[in-house]
Amino acid sequence: MSELSRRRFLQLTAGVGAVAALPGLRNGAWAAGDDAGPERGEWLAGDFHVHTTWSHDVWGSPDDDNTETPHEAYTLGWTPAEQIRNAELRGLHFVALTDHNRIRILDDPGWRSDKLVLVPGYEHSLSHGHAGVFIPSADDLRAVFYEALAVEDGRAHGFGGPGGLAAFLDAVHAADGVTTINHPADHGTWKGPIAESQGFDAVEAWNSSWLQRRNVTPEVYTDNYLAAQWWEDNFLGGGKRKAITGGSDNHWRATTAVQGVGQPTTWVYAKDRKASSIIEGVRAGRTFVSSQPPAFNGARVFVEVAEDWANGKTGVLPGGVVRALGPLAITIRVENGTGQILRLIANGGVVATGPIDSPLVTQTFYATLDRGGCLRAELYADPGYAMGCLTSAVYADAVETAPEPVQRNPHHGTPPSYSSPLDVLPTIF
Repeated sequence: MSELSRRRFLQLTAGVGAVAALPGLRNGAWAAGDDAGPERGEWLAGDFHVHTTWSHDVWGSPDDDNTETPHEAYTLGWTPAEQIRNAELRGLHFVALTDHNRIRILDDPGWRSDKLVLVPGYEHSLSHGHAGVFIPSADDLRAVFYEALAVEDGRAHGFGGPGGLAAFLDAVHAADGVTTINHPADHGTWKGPIAESQGFDAVEAWNSSWLQRRNVTPEVYTDNYLAAQWWEDNFLGGGKRKAITGGSDNHWRATTAVQGVGQPTTWVYAKDRKASSIIEGVRAGRTFVSSQPPAFNGARVFVEVAEDWANGKTGVLPGGVVRALGPLAITIRVENGTGQILRLIANGGVVATGPIDSPLVTQTFYATLDRGGCLRAELYADPGYAMGCLTSAVYADAVETAPEPVQRNPHHGTPPSYSSPLDVLPTIF
């Protein structure tokens, strides 16, 4: 940052603390304090929501069997091999091909890659909305799909009524899988009871483009700005620890330029490049979402929280737990974020905000979390229409664990707003 920008940034963050010369984030190092994980790992980029010509609403050729889709030019999609190639060209490390209620990709000769980790999965149509299902083993996915989740290929069991969601989640978790609530603010929003829905492992609070809003594209909106707030309100803090994921939800070639594989990209911190490790990273909450894939220089925001900051103790990554009511040093490194705004959200409120004016910026803040509180970061050009990056949260213990006497009071701020001057934009379609 320039000196003027740095001074302004410090003014804006005065309620949290000042910049300190602490060690930078270590992408390849594991976070101390996270009980579930190996000593080392790496951040991997991928997409958890990609469709192929096996989906019922994607047309592949005049002789395909997707009879539910009119054979119209705009529905022409990508084969599994083509989508995998797209992911490779966009610099991803993994991809999950998630057709609607079908797992035919597992037997497709094009479902292979020498460069990518292929995460077995599909998109399940529940009575409450759509859910992503990801299981480490392709054989286990087949067994769970046919024996527990679906009546037959293409006819998914909806799991409605009392206990329906619990039965669905139990079947996936029994196979060491994870499941996500997909595009919860899409047409009609997620209909599952919140208490039961908290059994999901993550929320796809970023689906396709942030610009895809009801007031702009009413036929295809996902209202991510509402989904992000819904995730914050119902799945973070107070003992609730659910990761954020993102997915392009790409179906058709016609939308690939703005909604192709990796738009957005989910980054997962994993111990190695295996589907099981990527799934474990999601389960542990070690994720953040970027608007663009690596090949498009998507912005990246790395968060590390250190408890014993005076001694330079290695910190905790998103998904990890720190002590409540104790001083924390929060180091945030922003890559490829020039021209955007960074804000830190702690205990449900914005406690710091400031501009990013160079390709690589590292800042350290000080803050204190409530019992059961959490903190996360956002990067945006416009909070309602152009998000650059969203991170999962670091959590505080539900009980006071700071040394006596407590050194400072928890920080609070105004809840994040996703309103924008651009709310007056006319409808495009």
